[in-house]
Amino acid sequence: MPDYASSKKNLYIYSGTFILFFILGVVMMQSLQSSLQGTTMTLGIDLYPRWVGARAVLNGNSPYTLETQRQIWLSIYGSTEVPNGNPFGFYYPPAIVTLLAPFVFFGLSDTTAAMLWCAFIWALLSTSLFVWVVNLRNFLNRPLIILLLLISGWFFRPAFSNYLLGQFALFSVLMAIAGWYFFETDKPILAGIFSALSLVKPSLTILPVVLFFLIYRHKTKGLWSFLISMLILYLPPTIILGWWLPDFLHDISKYALENSVAWSLVDIKTPSGLLWLASSILLIWFGIRLNDKVLILSSTLALNVIFVPHTADYDLVAFIPLLVYLSYSWLLAEQKKTGLSIFYFILLWLPWFSLISMLIFQHGPVNTVETWYTLIWLTYPNIVLISVLLTKFPAIKSTFKK
Repeated sequence: MPDYASSKKNLYIYSGTFILFFILGVVMMQSLQSSLQGTTMTLGIDLYPRWVGARAVLNGNSPYTLETQRQIWLSIYGSTEVPNGNPFGFYYPPAIVTLLAPFVFFGLSDTTAAMLWCAFIWALLSTSLFVWVVNLRNFLNRPLIILLLLISGWFFRPAFSNYLLGQFALFSVLMAIAGWYFFETDKPILAGIFSALSLVKPSLTILPVVLFFLIYRHKTKGLWSFLISMLILYLPPTIILGWWLPDFLHDISKYALENSVAWSLVDIKTPSGLLWLASSILLIWFGIRLNDKVLILSSTLALNVIFVPHTADYDLVAFIPLLVYLSYSWLLAEQKKTGLSIFYFILLWLPWFSLISMLIFQHGPVNTVETWYTLIWLTYPNIVLISVLLTKFPAIKSTFKK
C-alpha cells in the first residue's frame, strides 16, 4: 500500500508539473512565434508537413502524393512551386494522422498547431528534466548544480532543435523511455501504449521496442496493449487510404535524395561509423553481462540511429538516455567528482561549443551549419559512447575475476 500511494502521489506531482510547464511553454512559444515573424525561421516548421498531410488524409487524399507535397510547400513557403530550400515531404507512417486528427477537426491553423506542438514538446522535456534532477538526490542540497543541469538540459542543442522546429524525435525517445519505465514498474498496459507511441517516428525506436518484447516477453498484457494501440493508430488511416505501405516506402526512399543528409547508411563504413557500431554493440554486451537493463536500452537506441539518414542534429536526442546514465556515474562519483562534473557539463554543451567555434572561424562561402551537421554526426555519438565505455570498463573487468 505505501508503494502504491507513493506511486500515485508521484503521478499527481509529475502530471501537475507537466501542466504547469505546458502553460509556460504556450506563453513562451507564442512570444517567440511573434518575434520570428518576418524572419527566415518558422517556429515548429517540422510539424507543418505532418499537419498538412493529416488534413489531406482526412479529406480522403494520400499524404504521399506530389499534390499533398505542393500543399505542404504552400503552407511553409507560400507557393506550390518547387522550393529552393528544404523540399519538405510527409515522410512518416500514417499513425501520426490518428494522433493529429482530433486537433485538425478543431480547425486549428497551421501556425497555432505548430506553436502548441512546440509548447507540448518543451513541456515533455522540462518534466523529464524535473524527474531527472529530483532523482539525483545527492544534489538536492546543491541548488547551483540543479540549476546548471536544468539550463544544460533546456539548451542541449539537439533537444533545443526539437522543441523549436517541432520535431518528433524527442517525443519518440521519451515515449520509449516511458514504455521501459512502465514495464519495469509492472504496468504493462501503459508500457504497451507508450511503446506504440514511440513508433510514431519508428526510425529512432524500432530496435528498443523489439528489445522490450524480448526482455519482457512474460508480460503478455504489455504485448496485447501494444498490438491494440498500434491497431488504433493505424486502422483509421488505413481504412481511408487503403494499402498505404508501397506509397510510404516510395516516399521515404526519396528522403536522402531530396535532402542534404549529414549522416547516411554509407557512413557506417567510415572509421567513425565502424567505431560507433562496435561501441554500441559492446555496450549492449556490457549491459547483458552486468544485467543492466538501462545500459542495454540506452545503447540500443544509440545503435538504432546509425542505420537511418539524418539531416540535422535533432535525432541526436537518441543519446539522451546514455547522457543521463553517465550523470549517475560522474556527478555522484565518490572520487574525482569535481573533474568529472566539469567534464559532464562540457559534454552537454559540446554541440554548441563546436558550432559557435565553426561560425567564428568560418572562411569563404561554405555553409558552416551544414558542415557542422556532418561533423557532429561523425564525432558526438562516439564521444558519448566512448565515455560510457570507459566508465563501465572497471565494472565489466571485475566480472571476469569472479
